[in-house]
Amino acid sequence: MRPSNLVADFFSGFLSFFKGLGVTFRNLVAREKITVQYPYERIEVSARYRGLFYLPYDEEAGRLKCVGCTLCEQACPTNVISMTKLGAGKNAGVSEFNMDLGRCMFCNLCIEACPFEAIYMGPAYELASTKRDASLFRIADLAQGGRPAVEANNRNIQAALDAAAAAAPPKEGPA
Repeated sequence: MRPSNLVADFFSGFLSFFKGLGVTFRNLVAREKITVQYPYERIEVSARYRGLFYLPYDEEAGRLKCVGCTLCEQACPTNVISMTKLGAGKNAGVSEFNMDLGRCMFCNLCIEACPFEAIYMGPAYELASTKRDASLFRIADLAQGGRPAVEANNRNIQAALDAAAAAAPPKEGPA
């Protein structure tokens, strides 16, 4: 064992202390600030961010892209999605589409299961609320264009179903 030199140890510790203060001072003064003052400043989220869901509206067809195939509902491991189908065949659609995001894992399985590209996850991330049912999103909350888009969707689907029924030959009953 080497004998300790108290004076040398003191100055070595003192020097280490000032080295640490120097690092702290450099980070305090010279480093770029990364703090975001949240409600007043917002950061851009990544394009791959999984936020609030939305149902795209097809302007050309005048309706939502969802045809009510229920593949997204079946793919969901937590049974977040529920829907009511409107019509059948090529004129099918949905009149109700509900998501309870209080149970959602944001796993993206519903989007991968959809063959019609009728459901996406958007960049919205401010979902906090003081209301008890705020995690339940209905079709008007999820559709691009809101309630007017949903009403136009239902009108156009019903008109297409009525036209298809009028064009179909009458069914013959038992004679």
